[in-house]
Amino acid sequence: MYQSPGAPYQNDYYRRLLAQRQERTEIRKATNRTAWTVFIGILLMVRILPAIGLNYLQVSGVTITGQGDFKGIPPVLYYLLICVDYVLGLAIPALLYFLIQGIPLTQGLPFPKLSVSETAIYVAFGCMVCLLANYPADFVAVQLEKHGFNGDVPDMPLNNDPRVLVLYGLAVIVIPPIVEEMLFRGVVLQSLKRFGDGFAIVVSALFFGLYHGNLIQIVFAFLSGLALGFVVVRTGSLLPSILIHCINNGVSFAVEMVERFYGTATANGVYLILIVTVIALGLISLYILGQRRLLFTGKKSGTLLSPSGRIGAAVTNPGFWLLTAYAAYASVQVMLNG
Repeated sequence: MYQSPGAPYQNDYYRRLLAQRQERTEIRKATNRTAWTVFIGILLMVRILPAIGLNYLQVSGVTITGQGDFKGIPPVLYYLLICVDYVLGLAIPALLYFLIQGIPLTQGLPFPKLSVSETAIYVAFGCMVCLLANYPADFVAVQLEKHGFNGDVPDMPLNNDPRVLVLYGLAVIVIPPIVEEMLFRGVVLQSLKRFGDGFAIVVSALFFGLYHGNLIQIVFAFLSGLALGFVVVRTGSLLPSILIHCINNGVSFAVEMVERFYGTATANGVYLILIVTVIALGLISLYILGQRRLLFTGKKSGTLLSPSGRIGAAVTNPGFWLLTAYAAYASVQVMLNG
């Protein structure tokens, strides 16, 4: 049979085209699954579990007026509900995802043994990036206020009851870092790493930002998410990202408590000390990582699609559209209503 001289090259071209199309489909499926997992977590945490909790309290004889800072719920119970909602709302979808996809927990939630020095270096680097991410977020807040919108991040009600403050600390410093890292650097990042480390870092950070549901925190969480994802990819462990997340939230909590009990001037002084300390340690870690050539070097993805092709596939699926629609709607609500 006659075959033109260009036929083998044409066959190679079409095989490559078919492989690229298949990879694009796989990326869409993977990002769609993970986006739906995140959205289900939001739905559970924001709507379903609070409704179940309130109904349980009412059935148990607790009087709920629905008014006031704590929505008419006794403050201690209010924060207990928040803690339970956070744990179950994000952990259940993550664990179900691993179960349905047949992913072992050791693979989806990796915690290999790390040296103390390695952990400290990456934690210091990540904390510095998270601190610096506040400045673009503050810029967005200023622009919103300049144009007549609310530029404040929604806060949580508080009183001086020690039990409430302890539960508030738990709901800020301990629970979110664990379950959010489980979801974003566990479910999302680990599921997308096969399409390239950089791709997985960017998409997991994007999902992390959208999850927060207000424009200021979207900016902060996306930039912080890049650092958290980078640290997880470099170390192969969720432990450093959880520690960074805990420290970042812990700094905010500490400054808030100092301001509450000792005044704004003292809080500003404490914050300045923390800023200098975090940046100094971060710069030292940055130097060490640079010396070890651990900042920009890494294994090639081995994928056929370009970075823009992979990102294009990641944002063209129903799960991503739904997550984006939620973030847009929630952000507008915060901008207009505070």
